[in-house]
Amino acid sequence: MLSSLAAQIKADNTALFDAALQHPFVQGIGNGSLPKAYFARWIVQDWLYLQAYLHTLQQACHLAPDPSARRFWQDLVRLTQEEELDLHRGLAAKFGLSQTDLDNAMPYSATTEYVNTLQSANGNYAGIVATLTPCAVGYADIAQHLQAQDTCTDPDYRAWIDTYTDAAFKNAVAQFEAEIDYCGQNEQDRAVIQHAYTTAAQCEVNFWQSLWLGQ
Repeated sequence: MLSSLAAQIKADNTALFDAALQHPFVQGIGNGSLPKAYFARWIVQDWLYLQAYLHTLQQACHLAPDPSARRFWQDLVRLTQEEELDLHRGLAAKFGLSQTDLDNAMPYSATTEYVNTLQSANGNYAGIVATLTPCAVGYADIAQHLQAQDTCTDPDYRAWIDTYTDAAFKNAVAQFEAEIDYCGQNEQDRAVIQHAYTTAAQCEVNFWQSLWLGQ
């Protein structure tokens, strides 16, 4: 038996995390073969997702059960604004995309689905934590695997891998999982967590597929 709810629920969703890792879009980042036009889709669609993500982080700040958790969410807002969105801005500039282009882009179907999933969790702390966690866990695992393969020489794709293997991002993932364990002490919240987590993990897979198809 695994030692924590976070570890158990991650194991329960192994098939979804593996599907994301093995997706041709992700593997194309890892080996440098992904067409740049496809990667531009990620820049735009993830930018749109992150706007809703930031709003949900702010909801988590408001609902946090103690000052320590509140500081974590506040730090994550800063990390997202100052580091993750900076990655997107820098890459967008290289691809000839302005912030206006990003803000006014049309969301793909999976982006809309994911944003709606985030919004549906607002107001429930356990649901918010569980909905946010698979994205962080999935990106950290993907980046770790791609870094270990060490087959990518493309600087844009290396920047992506480096962002999600950064120590600050890894620390954030550990805190996400600690919050899962905290919320899971309440039996009623465990059911909420399990459903929300799996829904969000499926959204991750759908997001990669939508980027691959360009729709």
